[in-house]
Amino acid sequence: MKMVITALASMALALSASLATADNHEAPVAPVGMVYGLDVSDPPAFVAAMSKYWNSPTGKQIPGFAILRQVVVAGESPISHTVAVVHPSFDAMDGTFAMNAASDDWATFLQEANGVAEVVSSSMFEATGLGSVENQVGAGPGVANLYIFISVADPAKYAKSWQKMMDSTDIGETDAMLFSIPAGGVGDTTHVVSITGKTVGTVMSQMNDNRADKAFQKFIQEVGDIRTIEQNIVTVDLAIFGNTGG
Repeated sequence: MKMVITALASMALALSASLATADNHEAPVAPVGMVYGLDVSDPPAFVAAMSKYWNSPTGKQIPGFAILRQVVVAGESPISHTVAVVHPSFDAMDGTFAMNAASDDWATFLQEANGVAEVVSSSMFEATGLGSVENQVGAGPGVANLYIFISVADPAKYAKSWQKMMDSTDIGETDAMLFSIPAGGVGDTTHVVSITGKTVGTVMSQMNDNRADKAFQKFIQEVGDIRTIEQNIVTVDLAIFGNTGG
């Protein structure tokens, strides 16, 4: 697949419901991963290639999973889909890279994907462990996600204010998590906030409710001078491949 690194990197992030904790205002343990923004010309062929790889001997050994998402809204970006490959640790991710480097299954996937999907962007993410998974929406076909890409000048202050707001805000039927972006990102992005719900309508309705929430308004005032919103995008989950740990 052709790799084109652009300012459109890091177009989606992912977590599985199987990683969620029972605490209402604690995010899951901090998984890590890679996200690829794709311009897919033949979605059925790409899904077939993904399924073949993840069901191959190599795919079955990968200590993680992949989520394929359709991009609903992304401004002027040519990206139509994203694939987020999630691992429990950087060591696990290194193991996957090593396996793929020597794998005929991976080589076959790249060959089959070539011509039907072009990689527009790539980035790395790490969960901060902050957020709320009260509803344990997780990931799965039809699940909607709003990703808010932000540039943060004072990460410690921002994280403290964000979690304080989360502990005081009714998140309705959505979950929210904060991720750091150690490599890649839209513009000067350092972090991404994900808002996840069962439908796009659920997510956007919750965002409207948040804007009227006093705790949210106070949060906006507290971080106004240390954060800049780089971009918002909306995605819908299509399929999950691999070992979700469930």
